[in-house]
Amino acid sequence: MGISGLLPLLKDIHRSVHLSNYSGQAVGVDAYVWLHKGAFACASELCQNIPTTKYITYCLNKVRQLQNHNIWPIIVFDGDRLPIKMRTENDRHKRREISRAKGFEYLRAGQRDKAQDCFQTCVDVTPRMAHELIKELRANNIEYIVAPYEADAQLTYLNKIGDISAIITEDSDLLVFGCSKVILKLDHQGNGIEIRQEDIANIKEMRFWSSDKFRHMCILSGCDYLESPQGIGIKKSIKLLAKCEAATVSDDAMYKIYSTSTTANSPKLPPNYYSRFMLADFAFQHQRVYDPQQGILVPLTPFPPDLELTEELSMIIGP
Repeated sequence: MGISGLLPLLKDIHRSVHLSNYSGQAVGVDAYVWLHKGAFACASELCQNIPTTKYITYCLNKVRQLQNHNIWPIIVFDGDRLPIKMRTENDRHKRREISRAKGFEYLRAGQRDKAQDCFQTCVDVTPRMAHELIKELRANNIEYIVAPYEADAQLTYLNKIGDISAIITEDSDLLVFGCSKVILKLDHQGNGIEIRQEDIANIKEMRFWSSDKFRHMCILSGCDYLESPQGIGIKKSIKLLAKCEAATVSDDAMYKIYSTSTTANSPKLPPNYYSRFMLADFAFQHQRVYDPQQGILVPLTPFPPDLELTEELSMIIGP
């Protein structure tokens, strides 16, 4: 999940934070982050369809941790899958199935430790597990939202309209969506790492970059919506975009900076790459989210006034 290599790149702007710093405020939570952590502890049971509520207990304990610091939690769940992300989801599903099969092979051979490792690799959060947690949240009067599509976009929207002050997650994608603050690596004592959107422009390699250029760098390095061109990771992506003087990247500029930075034997940028790049960019900017104040679906950020919302673009942000 997230942009590979992004969090280490931002290490100079990591701030130590404690939950007490958010006392009296509302904080958003990526529900699937907690569900995945809870599922990790009971992966063997889940993969073997042995009834367990350990993942529910884990999540409710985390809710109580926030409440004990006078924080109002808003738990946000993923909704439907975006078509643009289907390839990534299918690849992940295949890898999980391979690990699951290996786990059962080890189990039949009596190698329980190796089986456990495989089950922890392949365990997935199912809609049924999310529903079980939702029932407990209702029973305990804990606010939650099921996003129309991705929780990351929904959480960012809640942050932008002022409903939440920060977001608890382990996913760097939230910074690409444009949220103001994320809290990562939250421990049982309430300590974590805070990253602020406003600090990103202070990173040496990206000094004075616009939020658009930062987002473009992340997409070019590879994300859930678009695989990176062969040979490009996050460091190469920064070097390439540093050569682009504009705040955003045009078709001509991208091919120019890529072609002048590679050798004759280097892989070429795919012919349709820029069009796919712009679709990924559109998904990060305008994915459909739920506005709790109006009770309707809206784009994460308003469409440009001259935009013609084609059927293709509409599918990209959620049909």
